[in-house]
Amino acid sequence: MSLHDQENFIKEIYPFDKLSKNEIATVIKNIDIAYYPKENILISPKQISNSFFIIIKGEVNEYNNDELTFVYHEQDTFDADSLIYHKTESTFSVAKDLICYELKKEIFLQLMQENKKFGKFFLKSLSQRLETLKNNEYGSDISSFMFAKVSDLYTHKACIVNPLMSIEEAVKKSMSQNTSTIIVKREKEYGVVTDSILKRELLFSKKRLDSPIVDIAKFPFVCVKKDDFLFSVLLTIVKHGIKRVGVMENGEVIGLLKQADILSYFSNHSHIIAMKITKATSIEELKYASTDMNKTIKLLYSKSLKTEYIAQMVAELNTKIYEKLFSFILPEALQKQCTLLVMGSEGRDEQIIKTDQDNALVISNTEKAETFYPYMKIFTEHLISFGFPKCEGNIMVSNPYWCKTESAFEKQIDQWLIASDIESYMNFAIFFDSKSVAGDARLFTSLENKLFEKVINKDVFMAYFANATLSFKTPIGIFSSLEDMIDIKKGGIFAIVHGVRSLSLENGIKENRTIERIKALAKKEILEKELAFELIEVYGLLSRLRLQVHIEKLNEGQSINNLIDVSKLSKIRRDMLKDSFVIVNKFKKFISHHFHLDNLN
Repeated sequence: MSLHDQENFIKEIYPFDKLSKNEIATVIKNIDIAYYPKENILISPKQISNSFFIIIKGEVNEYNNDELTFVYHEQDTFDADSLIYHKTESTFSVAKDLICYELKKEIFLQLMQENKKFGKFFLKSLSQRLETLKNNEYGSDISSFMFAKVSDLYTHKACIVNPLMSIEEAVKKSMSQNTSTIIVKREKEYGVVTDSILKRELLFSKKRLDSPIVDIAKFPFVCVKKDDFLFSVLLTIVKHGIKRVGVMENGEVIGLLKQADILSYFSNHSHIIAMKITKATSIEELKYASTDMNKTIKLLYSKSLKTEYIAQMVAELNTKIYEKLFSFILPEALQKQCTLLVMGSEGRDEQIIKTDQDNALVISNTEKAETFYPYMKIFTEHLISFGFPKCEGNIMVSNPYWCKTESAFEKQIDQWLIASDIESYMNFAIFFDSKSVAGDARLFTSLENKLFEKVINKDVFMAYFANATLSFKTPIGIFSSLEDMIDIKKGGIFAIVHGVRSLSLENGIKENRTIERIKALAKKEILEKELAFELIEVYGLLSRLRLQVHIEKLNEGQSINNLIDVSKLSKIRRDMLKDSFVIVNKFKKFISHHFHLDNLN
């Protein structure tokens, strides 16, 4: 290998790409090429090397307490920790005949000291290294919108009036300030009067102009904070179906932000879909509105928005679709006697590209479930025509098992709690991840409260329930063969979701989203802060890679799955996956210890 080839080879490896030209020259001058046969031990707790290894060809296995944790191959590096701290808990063994560069310890440490970016990477914890790799891979593509705040936009002057001011005086004041929005301050709360409210109240309700403005104001006026991120404001606008929000600072409204202001800063189709859904007067119009969903997802993804934010936007739009379709199909009298639930990943606001539909209907005890069956069959058929795939497990409202009265569901929860089969545990898990999207939400709130009450002191149930966290092997070993495919959901996402779900159920945490559950568990000190931070980083990364795979499948017209071809990933993404799966394994061990899962075997 020529000096030029050596230089190119090393400059492709992160964080060696952060070294200056002179520093790279120092590396080239101080590296040797070495050969080690299979089964040779390079580093162990009793054998600390004086070199930093960069693999040219071959494979090295890293073991911790005889458990395989990493497989290193071409362009991978190890083991900085043993050089920095002169100790290690791992053993590095040659798995396939190895040809590698060896960089002298003193030169490696010298580079760490002289180049801050290079040095900091190796001094960071595993989760911090993962975050650095992620930023290096995605950072340059991150849209400025991700970091834009309300304060970055022009806010319109607020016309704030006393609640007892007459309608006429309030209108005159708003005209003098060149605004069509009147904000009414009543003690510590705010209400709003818009043009449409004025027209309705003056023309149709025949309100007198000398009436107090508070009589026609709509409370509360939806407000955001000056330092809120714009994307969260856009979510608020879509969720409430409004065109403007108040901007607050220190508890006081200081201005207005209009939908048009945000959309001029960041153009996407989500507001158009929301508007189409709101204005739909028939099932066909609603179906037409829902067809643009994947286009919106692709656009948001192309802007490099966080997967978590994309999922929230999709969840808000899907909720509007469910609610509208529900209102079209069910007679108004029946709508008030039940609540429609979305469950599983949809209930957690974490399903983006539709892979299936998990939903249920909780019916008031005053009604007969059979009355709702025909409507729910039609509901499911329309959802399928909208592009919401049929659930292979038949977890849908068209199945009487998932269309029951409140008391029948309570009995079902009792049966799940005493059952010993995996299907019952997973049905319980799916139902636990529910949220109401239409009808009377109080029906589910009551059931949810009872669900938490029923699992108190059910240690044996909780152990078997949490045991599903270990259902799938973490694919650490796949890195020994770049032709292998991995299922990113089974390999990593499921373990985090279900482990966190189990801890949340045990500790009475009612947050639905996985990341919010992790934060709540950290706040209760169930999870150490470092582990919580690691899990949030890993969950975000794996979700991003999964979405990437789904979008690629959509673009190629293929069916959606969770398989990733490791050979097609960049080296940085392979490194991120490696670090991620180490943290997944660490979390699995925590779950196993916390719920005493070794006692189940």
